Amino acid sequence: MSKQFDRWGFSLLNWVFHRAWLTRFRWVHGRLMLGFRHYAERGLADAQELYGFLLLHRGSDVGQRASGARYISQVAGVDRPRAAWQMHLCYRDGNTPGFFADADKAAFYLKLAAQGGHPLATDPLIETAIPEPRVR
Repeated sequence: MSKQFDRWGFSLLNWVFHRAWLTRFRWVHGRLMLGFRHYAERGLADAQELYGFLLLHRGSDVGQRASGARYISQVAGVDRPRAAWQMHLCYRDGNTPGFFADADKAAFYLKLAAQGGHPLATDPLIETAIPEPRVR
């Protein structure tokens, strides 16, 4: 029953998050982020994916972006092609702390994203447009 309440609670937070007239208030935004973190730490995959993307792309410092990538890595798979694609980018570029450039892991996550149907991962022209990983 607890998992069902977690899904309901996350759904309510997600509904509020997508209402621009509510999220313009700093207080509401802060409470939403606390709620997303709570559900992500409890292992709810939807919360881990959303909170991970928020931290990775909107995090205020390097630590938050690294935490976001870790949350995304926990749910990346065939059933979540967006997360798999994002992990492919993290390992391909090596720009995220803790996720150094690794061609094998990048190829693995690219394969997962393609199997899940991610449009960029299934496009054959993308392979030619992807730059080589940076060497540190």
